[in-house]
Amino acid sequence: MIYRIIPLIISWILISAQFHVIGNKSLMIASLAVPMFLLILRRKALLFVQWITYAGIIIWIKAGIDYVNIHMVPGGSYFTILIFFSLVALWTVISGLLLYTDDFRRVYR
Repeated sequence: MIYRIIPLIISWILISAQFHVIGNKSLMIASLAVPMFLLILRRKALLFVQWITYAGIIIWIKAGIDYVNIHMVPGGSYFTILIFFSLVALWTVISGLLLYTDDFRRVYR
């Protein structure tokens, strides 16, 4: 079960780093605290962490758009930026889906 939590923690460290880059320290600290909700052994805490992790996709989409706007050059290629943020968003979704198992449902009642 711990192996399913590690990708989630990595996802939230990456989201926290993104908030640090844009200079939002309060959201940086809050995003580091999200995996800590799994210490509350209640079903609502598990669902909260799952759904807020899925909402992390919005953060990556916005970050990708911001980076494209910053590096906008006539005739420039944004393919690498698109691939990078797509992979990070996919990692975030998969880390949220890893919490959707019967093992977690038995522990978080």
